[in-house]
Amino acid sequence: MSQRPPAWDSYAKKSITPLFQAHYFFTVWRNYRLLLHGLNISHGSLLELGSSTGQISFRLTKRYQLSPTLVDTSAYALTLAKQYYKKRGVKLKTVKRNILKLNLGQKYDFVHSHGLLEHFTGENQEIVLFNHLKHLKEEGWLICWVPTPDIFYRLNRWYLECTGQWIFGFERPLSIRRISTLFYRKEIRIHKICHVPGWIGVAGQFQ
Repeated sequence: MSQRPPAWDSYAKKSITPLFQAHYFFTVWRNYRLLLHGLNISHGSLLELGSSTGQISFRLTKRYQLSPTLVDTSAYALTLAKQYYKKRGVKLKTVKRNILKLNLGQKYDFVHSHGLLEHFTGENQEIVLFNHLKHLKEEGWLICWVPTPDIFYRLNRWYLECTGQWIFGFERPLSIRRISTLFYRKEIRIHKICHVPGWIGVAGQFQ
């Protein structure tokens, strides 16, 4: 089955609706809390790559008193993010940039992404992960959530594709073996890995 190009503007618009807000709170944000539980996350700066409207970064910012920067390729998503954050009294910096060519010239205490790495393969996937790491301060936190091809992922994707609701374009979920290959390296001290239905979260520190 051929894949349509990803509809990130459409996804961004949906992400600020009450239904998606509930999804973020009861599933995605719950998973982040599970992964981060017991870790010593200090105040500082936050960078999200492939952010869309930055719903999780907003919650991380409020919980850990972070200063957020969002990076995405969709100008529309970043405009919605600015409006969302401003309405809630949170200062935000946004950057419209290709993730593969990202060099912001500064480092952050907390760098994360949710559903980004699976849109790349091979060398490009390595570059995307490297671009997480090169923006981390020493002892800064790296958090990545990626889909994994378990039964929950396969059933959900099958349903969305069959009903014409798959908007994510090319996506290759990461096996546990691939995640180990990517993340177990000398630059990262892994503290925790969480496997929830359809997703794997990795939490580590840059060293």
